[in-house]
Amino acid sequence: MKGIIRIGLMVLAVMFGMNACDVEKEPYIQGADDEKAILKFEVNDVIGTVDESSKIVVLDFPAGTDVSHLTPTITISTYATIEPESGVEQDFTNPVYYTVTAMNGTTAQYMVEAVVHDADNEKSIRSFVIDDVEGVIDEFSKTVTVQMPEGTDVTELVPTIEVSEGATVSPASGEAQDFTNPVSYTVTAQNGTTAIYTVTVIVEGGEIVPTGKTVLIKDFTGARCVNCPAAAEYAHNLQHQLGEDHVIIMSVHAGYQAQPLGQFPDFLTDEGTEWYNNHDSNPLFSVDHVALTDGNTLSVEQIDAPVAAALEEEQTFEISVVPNYDEASRQLGVAVNVVALTAMDGEFYITACLVEDNIVGWQTTPSGVDREYVFRNVFRGTLNGASGEAFENIHVDAHDTSHFNYSKELDAAYNADECYLMVYVYDKGQGDKILQTTVKKIK
Repeated sequence: MKGIIRIGLMVLAVMFGMNACDVEKEPYIQGADDEKAILKFEVNDVIGTVDESSKIVVLDFPAGTDVSHLTPTITISTYATIEPESGVEQDFTNPVYYTVTAMNGTTAQYMVEAVVHDADNEKSIRSFVIDDVEGVIDEFSKTVTVQMPEGTDVTELVPTIEVSEGATVSPASGEAQDFTNPVSYTVTAQNGTTAIYTVTVIVEGGEIVPTGKTVLIKDFTGARCVNCPAAAEYAHNLQHQLGEDHVIIMSVHAGYQAQPLGQFPDFLTDEGTEWYNNHDSNPLFSVDHVALTDGNTLSVEQIDAPVAAALEEEQTFEISVVPNYDEASRQLGVAVNVVALTAMDGEFYITACLVEDNIVGWQTTPSGVDREYVFRNVFRGTLNGASGEAFENIHVDAHDTSHFNYSKELDAAYNADECYLMVYVYDKGQGDKILQTTVKKIK
């Protein structure tokens, strides 16, 4: 009996020791519980280029490669899983989507695209150099950013451009250009197809001309909300009164009154639902996120004073947005530059939103269903998640510049001629308060 007791105590001691080790490891496990990234994607010695911001992986294969039966080897975050799994054969004739699941159950979806090079169809900018300064090329968004030293005169710069073999570029390499504003370059392949790159030159410490403080009104609405049309009209009248360049409206369809039913449109988005945060009625508003994250929102008659007050605030960031939209593929590339106008501390984030204007559809009104109602500024989703993307630093000095690149394939149902980008910077340390917003048409 004593022997059994001793064995039992030994087992307990071993178990206790194991638990003690687990406790020591626990902080590391907790630190990784939200990690869900593809770290490496390799097929037949071809290593894919992983763009973490856009969640796109590109595999470059030589001409003639059969991509219909490829078996990738995939390295992902510790403790995460991936579906389809590493080592499972896939047909990459069309893009393949992989879902990485973190230990806490959250997910990230990556699009993996196999590109088989065809010399006749090659049309890329390989390098872009101005006065020995190498430009940063983002192939996904078809943008080039060149950061020149302080004092550079950008009105007559001469770039040296290298493009794909056999391709041509216009304007030509060696031709002087005025880069006061972004310049478009068209690369033409041997087969006549083209790709357009947008080149932006930024001067370190250069003079910044602020465009002025802007205010973002998020109008939480729904096609089956009888009071929402009047609320939307009120907000648009306020916008006209205070200035359309400085008051921006985004219509976020969320809640049960936005649920599609019969011929009513489906404008629901995952991000809009997350922002709505389980409120039970529409219309509701936020002004630069004020009265949004505290669990409350504003009724329409309450927005006048917050909008007027926000317009009086000092502008702290200048945001420039350079879209690059390809009609044929419906691929939208976006280059965003954010410049701090003053020194600040904060938890700064940027969110890039896609909005579509002038959509005709069914809307409930006090007099019945309007079957030709014109929906304005409809939020279609983000390019970088509901919370956006964090800046690399929590302190910025005046003239500090941050660059972001995003890409998205436009849904076939969207009218590209009516699509806009709404990009805003907010401070998580101030309850997600939006500091500045800018708007840009995608074409």
